[in-house]
Amino acid sequence: MKKVIEFYLSGDRVYSEREKAINQLHNNRGYGEVKGKRLFLSLIEAAYLIERGWIKVLDNGRELTFDEVFSLGKKRDEDFDIKFLVYKDLRDRGYIVKSGLKFGSHFRVYRKGAEHSDWLIWVLRENQKLSPNDITARARVAHGVRKSMIMAIVDEDNDIVYYKIEWTKF
Repeated sequence: MKKVIEFYLSGDRVYSEREKAINQLHNNRGYGEVKGKRLFLSLIEAAYLIERGWIKVLDNGRELTFDEVFSLGKKRDEDFDIKFLVYKDLRDRGYIVKSGLKFGSHFRVYRKGAEHSDWLIWVLRENQKLSPNDITARARVAHGVRKSMIMAIVDEDNDIVYYKIEWTKF
């Protein structure tokens, strides 16, 4: 039986100072970000790893449930639920998923072992209105950094459809 790694809540993320966390989760599987001797995970990563039984999150000595971590994420981001579904789907398919914030997207996605990400993921609800300018701007950014822009559309049944958006010159 594997030992669950302890993390501690810190604002809108969690951290661990255990070397095992850095080796097993970051170095071997691409989770989180290492700063100094700490591994920091987003709340989406933490919720995913709690659900898998790999970590536990403590807040003032009390272990938080998956639902409590999920609720914290939902309080900070009303789209946390659909972003979590897309994150989980991509991770379950074997991809490494990181924040895409600096590229104006929700996620950037790497193939396992790849040095550079292939895709920028923009998560939307099925009934969400889009402006052509939003789509154009995101496709241009993705093209400019040599990545594919993917829209992940989540319907009311929590099914996900992925659409590739390309910037084309004539």
